Amino acid sequence: MSAKVFLLVFSALTICSMLIYAAVMIVLPGRYQFVHDSGLEANAETLYSNLEGQPYDEAVKQIYNFCIQNNSAGILSDGQTALSFGGVESETANAAATSIFGMIRLADRPEEYELSIMSISNTTNEISNLLLKLIPAVLGVIFLLSALSAFVCSKAIVSPITEISQISKRMTALDMTWRCDVKSRDEIGVLASSLNEMAGRLHTVMGELESANHQLEMDVEHVQRLEAERRHFFAAVSHELKTPLTILKGQIENMMLGCGDYRNHEKYLPETMKTVEDIEALVREILCVAKMESMNVKDTLREMSLSDTVDQAVQTLLPLARDRDIQIRQSIAAGRSLLVNPALWSKALSNIIGNAVRYSPRGAEVSVFLRDEHVLVIENTGAAIPEDSLPHLFTPFYRSDKSRNRATGGSGLGLYIVKTILDLHGMACCIRNTQKGVAFEIQL
Repeated sequence: MSAKVFLLVFSALTICSMLIYAAVMIVLPGRYQFVHDSGLEANAETLYSNLEGQPYDEAVKQIYNFCIQNNSAGILSDGQTALSFGGVESETANAAATSIFGMIRLADRPEEYELSIMSISNTTNEISNLLLKLIPAVLGVIFLLSALSAFVCSKAIVSPITEISQISKRMTALDMTWRCDVKSRDEIGVLASSLNEMAGRLHTVMGELESANHQLEMDVEHVQRLEAERRHFFAAVSHELKTPLTILKGQIENMMLGCGDYRNHEKYLPETMKTVEDIEALVREILCVAKMESMNVKDTLREMSLSDTVDQAVQTLLPLARDRDIQIRQSIAAGRSLLVNPALWSKALSNIIGNAVRYSPRGAEVSVFLRDEHVLVIENTGAAIPEDSLPHLFTPFYRSDKSRNRATGGSGLGLYIVKTILDLHGMACCIRNTQKGVAFEIQL
């Protein structure tokens, strides 16, 4: 591995260095010529500006000084005579040349003069030739530095990996009496630290396995409990549908056969219709539960007034409350709003307040109010729920009355539907006994 790392780093450094030197050879001469020409043009513009309106003799001096300072040649001509400044040597005839032309007027001469500035520079060629001559020396330096750098890198990278490799062999042999002494802060150091930490924690493996086994047993119990709830649900559905269907079938058969009092169809047909309506209501609630458990309520949320939604639910239940001589009091100030699905929220409120009315004795009172601005409380007086039944009230088809007599309870899906609606809205709820009666609390 050391040889591989050495060759890889050496090759990468050598190639990169040679590419950089080649780029310098290509770019540097041209860049130098560009900077030289830009500077000459800027200085020439300044010269033209300064010569304008100067006496002839003063202008000649300035042009002469300019040519000396900028290593250039100049020609001042009025169209008939020309005065030259500087000269071009023969060995620079093939060098890069830059020419600048401009017209000036002098103070003591009527004619207009043309001033030509020419810069002859062989520096670009000299730079290129020098860089070409330096190639052997530069390559030698590149190879030397690349080899040294590759050697150092291979040692720095491979040494800790070799140590970790030796440790891994001891781990394979289940020898945990080692400790990795790599102290670097890079990924290799992190790996070494992780190996040391793993060695220190190996003695806890059995304890963790026991904990995992215990968790597995709990998960199995949870799955078994869910399976039991599923079986209970189907058994309850079967029972809830079987009983009214059996009654319905018996009533229809007796009326068809004309048995006894069943010949009086006008008496038993309304009862039969009531049974059909009960079955229809139960099926409708089961379908409602299935639909809610699969719906995405986020797309249907709207901002609603809490006081308005409570008032609508109360108004719907007022006839039932009057029949049972029950007063419904609400004390929710206007202005509190909620983001809810209007239909589902209305159904949940109607179920909760309706239960409070149905399961309260005559003359009781149902109160709807906010506690701490975040908890909606529906409390009915004169009623109580057995403490052992409280944890099961939201279970589908659960009723405190084990006889499942519809005179003492509904289908057993009402509170489960309420809980499903509130869960869809992210609202926690609970039912508890109070000194006055029973309170249903919703965390808004």
